[in-house]
Amino acid sequence: MAAGDSFTMSPHEVVPIEPEYHNIITPSESMKKEYLNLSATPIEKYELFFRGLTTVEKNILKDHFDDQSGGYYKFTWTSVPDYIDDSPNMDGRWVKGTLRMMPIAPNVWNCAITFEKDN
Repeated sequence: MAAGDSFTMSPHEVVPIEPEYHNIITPSESMKKEYLNLSATPIEKYELFFRGLTTVEKNILKDHFDDQSGGYYKFTWTSVPDYIDDSPNMDGRWVKGTLRMMPIAPNVWNCAITFEKDN
């Protein structure tokens, strides 16, 4: 794999996370709060859950995360479930610090990672 390679693994479950808005709240001279929205488009994130992966499948997920330098490189997720988006593909990045790999038996893993959609 290399930076920017597509991600093709199908997660068992995808959970949308509350959108993030970049609002800045500052006090003004009148002591009232002043709100500034840096972007009208929220950041959409999804948590992907993989259950019962073999060690080989877990290593494929980890290698893809590592090849994208955590959350640095953008890539295309090609197995987006229909209940998340009508399009089967979505561009974005992994969120740094969200890859979790939990062993549940010898050579069996549950994994989770967060994907941030590129707007």
